[in-house]
Amino acid sequence: MPGCNPAQRAAARPACRRGRRGSVPGVQGIIEGFYGEPWSWDERRSVCRELAAAGMDTYVYAPKDDPLHRERWREPYDEPFLRDLSELVDDGTLRVGFAVSPGLSMDPASHGDRSALMAKLEQVVDRGVTLVGLLLDDLPPADGLGAAHGHLTQWLRDALPAEVELFMTPLHYTGTVATPYLEQLAPLVPEDVPIAWTGMHVVNDTITVAQAEAWADVMDGRRPLLWDNTPVNDMIMSDRLFLGPLRGRDTELPNHLDGYLANPMVQAAASLPPLRSAAAWLAGGDPLAAWKDAIGDAAVLAEACEPHDLHALCDRAIAGDGRATAELDDFLARAGDCGDGGLGPAVRPWVRQVRTEAGVARLALQALTADLDEARRITPILLVTWPPLRGAEVSVFGGRGAMRPVLGQDAASEWTAAPAAWAPSRSIVDRLVTAAFARL
Repeated sequence: MPGCNPAQRAAARPACRRGRRGSVPGVQGIIEGFYGEPWSWDERRSVCRELAAAGMDTYVYAPKDDPLHRERWREPYDEPFLRDLSELVDDGTLRVGFAVSPGLSMDPASHGDRSALMAKLEQVVDRGVTLVGLLLDDLPPADGLGAAHGHLTQWLRDALPAEVELFMTPLHYTGTVATPYLEQLAPLVPEDVPIAWTGMHVVNDTITVAQAEAWADVMDGRRPLLWDNTPVNDMIMSDRLFLGPLRGRDTELPNHLDGYLANPMVQAAASLPPLRSAAAWLAGGDPLAAWKDAIGDAAVLAEACEPHDLHALCDRAIAGDGRATAELDDFLARAGDCGDGGLGPAVRPWVRQVRTEAGVARLALQALTADLDEARRITPILLVTWPPLRGAEVSVFGGRGAMRPVLGQDAASEWTAAPAAWAPSRSIVDRLVTAAFARL
């Protein structure tokens, strides 16, 4: 920033938010930070408009599979990209942030690499971006990197214009254990630069106030910027749609954060119901009620993709509960006719799979409840219709065994897997078919 020295820039920056315990986080939005095909600009505009109306305030551009974001970070963006970015900024719905992931090939102390990083960021700042993310995640640990990343963050904070805010994601971003990397990093990162944390693991069923406070204790009292990997479905989770409401986050957790960024799914429109649920939670509202309002005609598809309530119904039906059998059959009938519910073409592989598996499940339920002679006439049909389902590319009705990145980091910042990384088969369809054959 011409005419200003680093001390003047620091004085001109927005006051640090994290000192006021009990205040709401300053960033409340989403980060397009998944691995997979990035969203289109039309999708970004649509999502930003919806989430602005729901009370969120920030969108951050950070798709890992944009080669100029990560692998080829030194290369400038072309004019069409910058024009689209400008239009998103000018749309005026959510504040637009931009993140870059240079860590794979950057020497943090190199003057040339720092100049290349600043040139990259000047492109987007000149187009109206007022929030920058320095992402140093998903890198192999090495001695001295904590200090190197801290000094790089210091330099970047001083190099950026005062009105542009900065956040950073460290190499070690999970758990609550003090590590050499974090002990080096924390004292060097400026007070007004939030540091991202994903919770105890990369993907979490629950995130609590106690966990956030434990991370803050490790980080010299700094409250975390929660990068919440929900409803994201990239990489080993790409066979699933996470359409349900935000679950497992303490009601008071926002008051213990220095910001919140949800990482959405590759399917932009399908991400909106869970993101609107998260927006309600951030505002102190009811995430379930907000989700019900947002999911609309896609409610049957959502339950079929994440059958939280169907498992108990299936248990009761297999046990011979007539009322449960009727309720389950009614749901399966509706699932057999379900559509995309306005979530668009991207979810249609799951719609087709739900319809097909619902038909097989109803047949198995019929064989389970019919007299034995009738059951023996029905089950041969299952021998033809059921096996092809088991090799499907998408997962519905509980899935047939799946992996999730429930990964943490140890004291050396190396990755470790938790038991919940593997979810055994819970397929409702398979259970009904198995029960039907067991009758014979």
